[in-house]
Amino acid sequence: MTTGTPTAPRTPATETPRTPQPVGPPGFAVVHDLPQKPVRVTLVFKDRQGATVLDRHITLTPKPTYPNGRDCPPGDPQANLTVAEDGSLTAR
Repeated sequence: MTTGTPTAPRTPATETPRTPQPVGPPGFAVVHDLPQKPVRVTLVFKDRQGATVLDRHITLTPKPTYPNGRDCPPGDPQANLTVAEDGSLTAR
């Protein structure tokens, strides 16, 4: 006979959800003369054979950056985009 405390069975409802980890490093695309107005972005991923595995579109508005601080003139505008596991796009 043991005197230990019984533990509840592990189920998805009792486990702490895990934060998804990035699949790979972030990617960057340089776009010269990016405006500070809405732009339509098309993101296409292809596999090694060249077949399209993701083809999504989103409209986002690039924002100015302040690499030297807010008291200095703004730098070039930038936009950030996140791709979720389900392939959905989110502008950040």
